[in-house]
Amino acid sequence: MRATTLVAASLVPGAYTATAAPAGAKVLVIGLDGAMYNKIREVRAPNLLRLVAAGTLSQTSLVPHISLSGPSWATALTGVWDRKHGITHNDFDAAPFDRYPTVFTLLERAGRRTAAVATWSKIATIAGSGTPPAGRIVTTAPVPDDPDEAKTDAATADAAIAALTGDAPDFLFVHLDQVDFAGHRHGAASRAYLDATTRVDREVGRIVAAVDARAGERWTVLVTTDHGHLPKGGHGGQTRDETATFVIARGPGFDPGVTDAHYALVDITPTALDLLGVPIPRGLDGGSMRAVRFAPR
Repeated sequence: MRATTLVAASLVPGAYTATAAPAGAKVLVIGLDGAMYNKIREVRAPNLLRLVAAGTLSQTSLVPHISLSGPSWATALTGVWDRKHGITHNDFDAAPFDRYPTVFTLLERAGRRTAAVATWSKIATIAGSGTPPAGRIVTTAPVPDDPDEAKTDAATADAAIAALTGDAPDFLFVHLDQVDFAGHRHGAASRAYLDATTRVDREVGRIVAAVDARAGERWTVLVTTDHGHLPKGGHGGQTRDETATFVIARGPGFDPGVTDAHYALVDITPTALDLLGVPIPRGLDGGSMRAVRFAPR
């Protein structure tokens, strides 16, 4: 992989103003609950590694942010860390998003069409908050006889592909959960965790193929995770394994084979706003990944 260094255009949150979006600009965000990039490398997940080779990869730590799904997906979908939105666990309501609107609300206010398709039901709480909420919200019902969530995630991928058929939204967030399920049941050092990583890579491949089949549109694909897992399973603490995170960005404006250590899930919302030509509110903790300048190392 060609390595490059990155020089930030601005490190001040909210200081980067979005430019007009090119015609046909659309954004797909795939959230892989509990996934770890070192395990993606270990199983040689072809679809995720293909996205990495074609775009930007950033590996960072969540510290001191809480390594739980509720705080982390709220951060990914608002652009502020847990100390601002105030969500500290997985049992939360829509109230925090009155002060910090989600990417769905900000885009819908600007006339962009949004959708959320998820395996975890609490994504609907986030996407359904604010005025207006996401234009379409789908939570996959648990599939019977599904001991590892593979069938349920496959149904989520099917729903995401259906949303990408015909008149696709401008912004689509997809949440897949089976890797986190395996981490809790068996630990990140287990064969089951690696198998779940391999299976979720296939779902990513199917969803990305649906995007790539759309002609005349400029799609950016962003992939991120909410936290890692301990070798024996579990998360919520501040260890290196629990707080490991990554962002993959492939699309127009992201040079192939770029690596960086500055970006995390807090940058998902401002990046999506920027790509779609919607102003980034001041006061966000994240920034657009497009606000960097690439130079050979």
